[in-house]
Amino acid sequence: MITVLESPIEGYFVITSDNLVFEVKGVVHPENRIIAYLRYVPSESSSTGFKKVYDLDEREKYLREKYPEYLWNSEPHGRIVQSVSEEKIESILDPVDRLAQMREADEVTHLERESVVLARKLVEVTEIEWSNIGITGSQLVGVAGKESDIDLVIYGSTACRKFYSGICTKIDNIPEVRRYSGQLLENHVLFRWEAHTDLHPLLIEIERNKMLQGLIGDYHFFIRLVKTQSDLDYVYGDLSYQMRGYQKISGKVLGSNDSIFTPCEYQVECTSIPNLEKLISYRGRFTEQVSTGVQFEAFGRFELVTDHRDDDQYMQLVLGERSTDYLIPTE
Repeated sequence: MITVLESPIEGYFVITSDNLVFEVKGVVHPENRIIAYLRYVPSESSSTGFKKVYDLDEREKYLREKYPEYLWNSEPHGRIVQSVSEEKIESILDPVDRLAQMREADEVTHLERESVVLARKLVEVTEIEWSNIGITGSQLVGVAGKESDIDLVIYGSTACRKFYSGICTKIDNIPEVRRYSGQLLENHVLFRWEAHTDLHPLLIEIERNKMLQGLIGDYHFFIRLVKTQSDLDYVYGDLSYQMRGYQKISGKVLGSNDSIFTPCEYQVECTSIPNLEKLISYRGRFTEQVSTGVQFEAFGRFELVTDHRDDDQYMQLVLGERSTDYLIPTE
């Protein structure tokens, strides 16, 4: 099946020659290498043969102790990043191909059947093409269990915006699809924002109104909207980053059109830091978090960004690398 992509990006997984499973992060990658985070490691005690590694620090520690060759100094990022070199790639798992296989399979699990049903309902109401939608997460890797969620991904800026527009007006009318409410909503917020119990009343209201998540039957689902390389006007190396430490800031959201994507982005202004232009995150929980025109408060890691195409420099705040990071409206 021909998909809309030419190379692995967000939502894809890579299996290495060391039998490690990495999740591809972002859209922009260097030649002969994929920036990706360790997600599953071999485990003899697991029925699937793999164990999921959650914490980012734990992933890096595992690699540093056992497979340091997957820790690579990315000069534009100005730091060590997890990545897989071309010669280490054993196989690449494509979300669009996997969903197509599930649609055509004679025998599927209950989770797979519900995943296909959800995907079909979403394609029907949003009128996107099947070539733009795939399944990622544990079902893509083949390690899904009874407690697994449904992780869908939509590719291409045009398809993503069409999808989001459709879902915003029709999600409450899709049979069997429910948005979070009541105790399920509270449990969802506790899971996503465990480190911020003091903010839970506000976070409950934020999560209640998000469109890219919910339930079908007893299964939780989350939908990532991902741009492709052709949607971007830069390539690896055009931008470089210098870390500037962690800080709490406040300001005003000037634009949130790209807040629906993974990675997500918010254009902002901050009177105390005049050259701060963006908030960005590679974590799904920061999508749809604040909207244009609102005042915000955030905690994350500062970066000085240099655009080498025109020698422009600006600051951005990166959210989601630590559990203590947050972004909330303040009005």
